[in-house]
Amino acid sequence: MPRSLQKLVDLISELPGIGPRQARRVVQFLLRTDMAFKKRLAEAIVTMNENISQCSSCFRFDEVNAKGTCSLCANPNRDDAVLVVVEKDVDVDGVEAVHSYKGQYFVLGALMPLARQRKNVLSPRVNELIKRLKAQQHIQEVILAFSTTPEGDFTAKELKNKIQESFPTTKVTVLGRGLSLGAEIEYADQETLRSALQGRSEIF
Repeated sequence: MPRSLQKLVDLISELPGIGPRQARRVVQFLLRTDMAFKKRLAEAIVTMNENISQCSSCFRFDEVNAKGTCSLCANPNRDDAVLVVVEKDVDVDGVEAVHSYKGQYFVLGALMPLARQRKNVLSPRVNELIKRLKAQQHIQEVILAFSTTPEGDFTAKELKNKIQESFPTTKVTVLGRGLSLGAEIEYADQETLRSALQGRSEIF
């Protein structure tokens, strides 16, 4: 394979869920498609890079305003007394698709690994979450909406303890067990996720 094509295969292989074989198929498709499509694809990537930034408040990627906040955080009609914490951006999309949650969001960025030994080692953005709760003390409830995996359960327990160390009166809840064991928020259907939100409960 020519070096220029191999470089493209290697880059595409770095995308989630795409291995070398799938990457080669994508490259073969691009070789056979017309120049107009390739130009649109390249322009879309450039436009994304120019127009999409990480929100300074919730850390999701969106078209942010002059203050650096996304459309959800800047919406005055959202309920700012409730905050859902999710692992990744796509989980925000899943909760929004339910059309029953009207509060705010915070994207944690990663779950805490079970192998974590030292108490000082926390998931990315935990400190930012605590800073937000300090800055917005009108937040009455934090909903921990993580996948029902061992890592998700462990992260919820650790976060609950961390939050209530500083905010003992803040209600901390998790999704109801409408989600099956091992289910990821990203792949949950709308009815199941709606039921899990409505059936949320406090962590003890």
